[in-house]
Amino acid sequence: MGRWKVVRKWGVRVVVTGLSVAVILGGIGWSWERSQHALFLEAGFEPPGRMVSVGEQTLHVVSEGAGSPGVLLISGLGDGPGVWSKVQPRLAESTRVVSYDRPGLGWSPARQGTLTAEAAVEDVAQLLANPDLFDGPPILAGHSLGGQIARRFAYAHPSDISGLILLDPPADETPTLLKVEGIRHRVEAWLASVGLRRWQYYRTHPDLSPDQRLQQAHFRASASIKKEIVRELRGWESERFVPPEEGLGELPLTLFLANFELPALFSDAMAEFNEAKRLIPQESERGRLIELQSLHYIQEQHPEAVIAEVLEMLSAVDSAMAVNTQADPGGAVR
Repeated sequence: MGRWKVVRKWGVRVVVTGLSVAVILGGIGWSWERSQHALFLEAGFEPPGRMVSVGEQTLHVVSEGAGSPGVLLISGLGDGPGVWSKVQPRLAESTRVVSYDRPGLGWSPARQGTLTAEAAVEDVAQLLANPDLFDGPPILAGHSLGGQIARRFAYAHPSDISGLILLDPPADETPTLLKVEGIRHRVEAWLASVGLRRWQYYRTHPDLSPDQRLQQAHFRASASIKKEIVRELRGWESERFVPPEEGLGELPLTLFLANFELPALFSDAMAEFNEAKRLIPQESERGRLIELQSLHYIQEQHPEAVIAEVLEMLSAVDSAMAVNTQADPGGAVR
């Protein structure tokens, strides 16, 4: 028994010492993360777009090109205009294209309170009502969570848009796969809070200049951004969307579905997830499903397919507007 007492005694010491070291390192990381955040704020970097008033909120907006009906690009969870870099400039050759940072992400200031789906939909309504951005109902193109925002907007304001393109959006149900995703983001937020995510980003991007590294790490790996992602996720987890039975009528709707392999542990959940997505195009009489062998960010892996679909929908909208104008030459077209 004496030997086991010694082993237990030393075991307790090792555990206590390990926890003490972890707390000290965590405190150092926490302080370093905040110092890097302060450096970012002091640097005074200029955003690539402009700030636009949206009700009581201000959002960072990137606008390119000219012409109607226009396209509004809505990014996924934690993302901003950068995820559309292979799509937006090309589409801007044909029409006005706008992307933006949601509250608390990118260059947009945080919003107080819960980040609800209703508030996200209202932000889109405010952007579409801004005459400096759009002069008629645009096409909404949303990726991932942005696709769910676009879809909810379509049901709330069907006459305010000309079409809907959804890139691998979440379905209404919340299967195991989404719950795991929620856990992952919460773990990442904790790691970011003690500087580990920023430190990892610095290590894996040694070729960036100090300013580039500071700016890009802020948007992709900082504690402040990861915290906002969890806030946004928490708001959406509490709201389950049930689309009205009447559907979206003849509103053009295209859904891109990404097919990619996951570990066997999640394969059944992914199959359930994708089956739910395949039902979404049926909500419109003009619904269309496009399945691609792709990872989740379809607009980055298959930009040509996304661009082609948006341009095709723009052409169809233009043709419909021309027919309506000929049928009612004295009527206002919006």
